[in-house]
Amino acid sequence: MDTSPNLADYEALSEVFEWDHIYTDADWDAPDEVNIAHEVCDRHTADRGTVALFFVGSDGDRERITFWELSQRSNRFANVLEELGLERGDRAFAYMPRVPEQYAAMLGTLKAGCVFGGIDPQYGADRVAYRLENAGARVVVTTPEHRETLAAALEDVPSVDHVIVVSDDGTGIRRTDVSYYEAMDNASLEYETVETAGSDPALLYYTSGTTGSPKGIVHGHRWIVGVAAAKLYAADLLQHGSDIYWGTGDRGWLTAPVNALGVWFWGHSLLAYDGEFDAETWASILDEFPVTVLSSIPTIYRQLRDESEYLADADLSLHRALSTGEPLDPELVEWGEEVLDVPIHETYGQAETGNMIVNVYPSIETRPGSIGKPLPGVEAAIVDPDTGERIGPGETGEIAVRGEYPCFFLGYWEDPAGTAAAFVDGPDGDEWYLTGDLGQRDEEGYFWYQGRADDVIISGGTRIGPRVVEDALADHDRVREAAAVPTSHPELEQAVKGYVVPADGVDGDEDLADELRTDAKASLSDREVPEEIEFRDSLPRATTGAIRRSKLRESSLGGETE
Repeated sequence: MDTSPNLADYEALSEVFEWDHIYTDADWDAPDEVNIAHEVCDRHTADRGTVALFFVGSDGDRERITFWELSQRSNRFANVLEELGLERGDRAFAYMPRVPEQYAAMLGTLKAGCVFGGIDPQYGADRVAYRLENAGARVVVTTPEHRETLAAALEDVPSVDHVIVVSDDGTGIRRTDVSYYEAMDNASLEYETVETAGSDPALLYYTSGTTGSPKGIVHGHRWIVGVAAAKLYAADLLQHGSDIYWGTGDRGWLTAPVNALGVWFWGHSLLAYDGEFDAETWASILDEFPVTVLSSIPTIYRQLRDESEYLADADLSLHRALSTGEPLDPELVEWGEEVLDVPIHETYGQAETGNMIVNVYPSIETRPGSIGKPLPGVEAAIVDPDTGERIGPGETGEIAVRGEYPCFFLGYWEDPAGTAAAFVDGPDGDEWYLTGDLGQRDEEGYFWYQGRADDVIISGGTRIGPRVVEDALADHDRVREAAAVPTSHPELEQAVKGYVVPADGVDGDEDLADELRTDAKASLSDREVPEEIEFRDSLPRATTGAIRRSKLRESSLGGETE
C-alpha cells in the first residue's frame, strides 16, 4: 500500500494544478459534457461486486449495495419520474432519513436531467413548505414517519404533483400517493442517461436561514469534479484497495452529496447509519467495518471522547478523521491522535463554495485552531468586505473566494439580486465571493476561522473575531467549552462577554471568572479580554452542531433566548 499522501507537496502542486487534472478522470467529455450520476455510479459497474454503500439500520439491519445494483435502482427511479411526467430541469426533493432509497432517488433524478434537493428530516412543516414552494418542487420522496408533517407542509405548496412514499408494508401511503416499491417494481431497468452539460443545474440545497430567509443554492453537474478533488487531497482517498468513508451528516444538507458522491466518483465505498448518535453503537460500527475515513462534526467527536471507553477494544482502521461545521479545539485534535490513532483535521466550506475548500492536508503541518490552506485550484483570501482589498497577515477580515472552480455555485435559486449582493469587486476588477465568515491568514498561508461576520464584536472601533477569545477561554483546563459575543459598554459601545461551560465537577463562580480573565491576558489584547463571564450548563447549538452565537448575543444585549 502506498502510504505517501496524494498531496505530497502542497506548494508544488498548487503552483501547477489545473482542473483538467481531475476532469480527465471523468468518463464523459467534462466539463462540456458531464452527468454526476454517470460519473459516480454507472462507470463503476464493470465489476458487479464492487460495493457502493454499506448501510447500517438503527434496527440492526445490514445491507450491501453494489454500484451495479445502485445503477439499476437509479435507472428504475429515472423511469418512475418520466412516467410521472417530470421533464428536464424539474425539481425533485427528498425529505427522509439516511436510508438507501434516497441514494437511488438522487441518482435517478440526476440521470433524468432533473434537479435534486434534500430537506433536513428534523424540519417541521413550515420549513419544509418554504423550501418546496420556493423551489417549485414537483415531486417529494419521503417515509411514513414524515408523511404527516409533509401533508401539513403541502397545504401551501401547489407545485408538488406527486408524493412518493418509501414503505415496504403500505403504512403511511395515502390514496393519492405513489408507492416507491410498487413504482420501482413496475419500472424498466434500462435507462439512457440524459446528456447534460457541466453548467446544467443538478443540485438545489438550502441554507439554514439563521440570518434571514433560507437561500436555495444551485450547483451544476461540473460540481462533482471539485468535490472529487477534495476527496482526493483532503480525505486522501485511494490509499487503500478500497476505502470505506463514513460521513455522518444528515441528508438535508449539501454535505450529504459532497460525502457520498465525492467518494463514489473514485469508485470507493460509503457507509451510512440511520440512527441517532450513541457512543457504544458508533464504536461497534467502527469495529465491525474497516472505515478508513470518518467525517463528522466536533460535537460528535466530543461525545465520543467523553465516552472513550467504548472505543478501547474497537479494532479501528482509520486513515483520516475529518471535521466540519464549527472549529475544533486543540484538545480534541490531540485526543484523536491518542485514541483514534489519527489527528482530527479541520475542513472548511459552505453550500455556496460547494465543497470543503480550505483544509488541513496530510502533508501540511497541523496547527491547532487553523482550518488549513486552500484546495489547489481555489483562490481564497482574507479581504475587506467593503473594498474587496486583501488584508494582511494576522488581521481579521472576511474569507473570500473567486475563480471558475467547478464546485462553485451557479447562483441563488431565482434570486439574481441576492447572487450579485454576495460578491464585491476587488481593486484588480475581479470579483470576490464573500462567505460571510471572519478569518485571518498567517504569514505561511494558513487560514484561521474567526466566526460569522455578523458575530464580529466591534469594541472602540476594533474588530474582534469571537474565535480568538473562545480559544483563550477554552484553553483553561477547568473549562469544557466557551463562546464569545458582544455586550453593551458605556464608552466602547461594545465589549466582549464570554459564556463558559465549566468542566465536569467544576463550579462556575466569580473566582473562576477572575482566573479566566487573568489567564486570557497572556494571549489576548485588553479589548479582547472578556468584560463579563457568564457560566452555563450548555451552549445553544444548531442542528449542524455549531454554537448559535446569535441566541447568546440576544441574551447578552437584552433580548430573549430559546
